[in-house]
Amino acid sequence: MLFSRRGSRSSANTMQNEQTIEADRQAHTSDQTLRRFVGYRLKRAYNTLRGDLLTRLEPLGLRITTYSALVLICDHPGLRQSAVANALDVKRSNMVVIVDDLERKGWISRQQVPTDRRAHALYPTLSGKRVCEKAIALDTKHESQLLKCLTADELKKLSMLLEKIELSSAP
Repeated sequence: MLFSRRGSRSSANTMQNEQTIEADRQAHTSDQTLRRFVGYRLKRAYNTLRGDLLTRLEPLGLRITTYSALVLICDHPGLRQSAVANALDVKRSNMVVIVDDLERKGWISRQQVPTDRRAHALYPTLSGKRVCEKAIALDTKHESQLLKCLTADELKKLSMLLEKIELSSAP
């Protein structure tokens, strides 16, 4: 009887060790092949920036898309909803949800365009402008903290390279 108990413990220990080894292997899986691709690296960098920004914007009641839309509306009062959707590369149907959210929070108003009854011009409210200013300040601080590993020249070059990539796919 004593032998079988030891055998059971030994089997349990072996099984536990195998599970630990497998968990360690899963946690340390190399993505070396993927890291050869610029797109993969861009995605990883974006995930880092995005995660931190989401955390900073959340207390203001903003998500990245609502923040982006609010900035455009504050920068260009009277912009049509379809123009905001195009600028952000968002489907028009999704833009309705974003605009509804901003309007419900009292940060923008929608006004019918006199020359086109189907179109709505978007205007920031005073509280929308205030939220936008706070969010831009948070975003500025967020980027400067996360990108402090880059020199001013590297940051300028990175911006130029990203723009070059973006424009390379333009028609």
